[in-house]
Amino acid sequence: MHPQPETLLQWIRPEPMSPQQEQGLATLNPGDYEMYNERLNNYLLEAREIFTRMGITSMLRSGDLIVGVYTADGDLVTGSMGLWVHAVTSQLQLKYVIKTWQDNPTVGVKDGDVFYANDALYGGVHNQDQVAMMPVFNEGELIAWICAAVHQSETGAVDPGSFVPAAKSKCEEGMRLSPIKIGENFQIRADLMEMMENLIVRTPRMQNIDVRARFTACDRLRRRVQELARERGNLFVQGLLRRLMIEAESAARKKISGWNDGVYRAVCFIDTTGKDVSLLRFYCTLTKQGDRLSFDFAGTSPEHDGGSVHGTPHLLFGCLAIYLFSYAFHDIPGSTAALAPMDVSVPKGSFCNPAPMASVAMGHIPPLGIFSVSYNLFGKMMFDSPERNLITASNAGCCGAVLAGVNQWGVPVADISAYPFNADGQGARHDMDGVDGYGFVYANIGRGPDAEDWESEFPVLHLFQKHRKDSCGFGKYRGGSGVVTCQAIYGVPWFTEQAILPHNRINVSLSLFGGYPPPPHPWIRVRASDLWEKMARGDKDIPTELEDLVNQRTIKGDYSIVDYTHAVTMVHDGDIFVDSSLGGPGYGDVLERDPNLVMEDLRKEIISSKTAREIFFVAYDPATLKVDQERTEELRQQERAARISRSRPYEEFIRDWNELRPPDEALIHYGSWPDAGKVRDIIRL
Repeated sequence: MHPQPETLLQWIRPEPMSPQQEQGLATLNPGDYEMYNERLNNYLLEAREIFTRMGITSMLRSGDLIVGVYTADGDLVTGSMGLWVHAVTSQLQLKYVIKTWQDNPTVGVKDGDVFYANDALYGGVHNQDQVAMMPVFNEGELIAWICAAVHQSETGAVDPGSFVPAAKSKCEEGMRLSPIKIGENFQIRADLMEMMENLIVRTPRMQNIDVRARFTACDRLRRRVQELARERGNLFVQGLLRRLMIEAESAARKKISGWNDGVYRAVCFIDTTGKDVSLLRFYCTLTKQGDRLSFDFAGTSPEHDGGSVHGTPHLLFGCLAIYLFSYAFHDIPGSTAALAPMDVSVPKGSFCNPAPMASVAMGHIPPLGIFSVSYNLFGKMMFDSPERNLITASNAGCCGAVLAGVNQWGVPVADISAYPFNADGQGARHDMDGVDGYGFVYANIGRGPDAEDWESEFPVLHLFQKHRKDSCGFGKYRGGSGVVTCQAIYGVPWFTEQAILPHNRINVSLSLFGGYPPPPHPWIRVRASDLWEKMARGDKDIPTELEDLVNQRTIKGDYSIVDYTHAVTMVHDGDIFVDSSLGGPGYGDVLERDPNLVMEDLRKEIISSKTAREIFFVAYDPATLKVDQERTEELRQQERAARISRSRPYEEFIRDWNELRPPDEALIHYGSWPDAGKVRDIIRL
């Protein structure tokens, strides 16, 4: 039986120090920690490179993966991360193996075993995320574990790509493996591999190759740790691993102690449940006291029956690690021991702690609320601390298309279009702009594949791929620009596309201190286009800009602009679709932005001339882009005066504000208004 949510939250915390670890600590000499920590990092980089080169799924090749070293008790010590959340969730599935199967006489744990899992109820994100686990033995003693995990875009679910936005229960999610042993004596069992290929019938080749890629990465790292044990002894290795954990927890507590005590709150909204367009509230109260942080998600919308946008408490906790180790804890060893000073409370019955039968196929969406509110909460808490330089507006993009069918080589494929996924704009920082197309909200070091790489595997032709104008949030410092890619189906009679996004009409991303959030964006499709005829004629008016495609429509066809999140849709040879990523939110008042930076953005086509004039209030010569400083200051003073004229006494504002309410159709899954309380029971068959 799967563990309870409370158990999984507890498993994120470090296990008590073992006698072997305590004895091993005494064997460490001065300098051993620094020297051998660096050696472990090199081992991890080697294993990660092997993992990346051997697999074929787009998220793997983009670097959105983890390989990690865990203690014999299952605690994450260190890892090479694309996705920190996989490092945390792998720990939970590993601890299930240790606590359930290690002493079970019908299963056990032996040298050469390989365990495997993908069921979110045992600690994962959603079923697309699959993890391999291997024990490290030396001289017959279990001294550590190795895990390798990555998102794989097919689990044999009802929909290709297995996000299944409209899923009513877990029964529609495809393959769900509780942690099981799939290999012995350093070999994967052929019968279990065939079982997985049979369950993932759309892409058996991907399943076979990527399972072996995980196993190979684990085995290389296992060999390296074993070599270290043979060189220095088992106790030394176990002491070293514990020392890494001690350093991580100690540094985290010291850092937290330097921030302001207090209670901090933030709220954001997701506007899809997967199937339906409906608001969901994500609410967090952070209490900081001494060296502890407590996160309470009471006030978050209830579980719903509108699709598969549900999360889990352990996932919210794990996703905190993505923010922390990327920013506030960037200089702390990447161990879950750094999370020990934290508590997480997620009320049962919320859409982030639903009943076990609720589908979490789009379980990656609720944590975007964490990405949004955590930047806001920590920004407030750290503003007057020595670490103010680490403050940034949120990163909460996660836009992506899933393409599926038989490609131009006759091979069944189903995968995420990883370029937009890995090219979100970074949130603006306290003293500079965010990075354009910086990476993936879940994996800050993710990288989008080349257009040519994508075209070699999928039957598409790129019309253009570039930064998307006006996609960033504006402010004294702007967020990084998102990207846009326009592709046409090429070389096959039909294919399918689907898109997933947490914000269709409003944005989940929170800006900071007066900045603007980035705008949401729709999905654009052109059916039955005359693109091939135009290319054959050598026409010169094929668009290279999103605005030209939509506004000028020099390509004839049936144009549709729909919500970004939509069900699997059939497209045919010559059909065109536009996929985009989200820009980063802004920081600070737009009227404080250096006009010369505005002109630089205009020159680079990051913003439009309308934005320069009407948002930043910059006067300039359109021919030379030279700023008229005097006129600009005059325009900005006029806008400041206009703001004051629009102001109202607080009592008057709040009286009218409390009377406002979204339309009923926007609240069908929200819960009671405005507190998002439970209003009905959800029954799943």
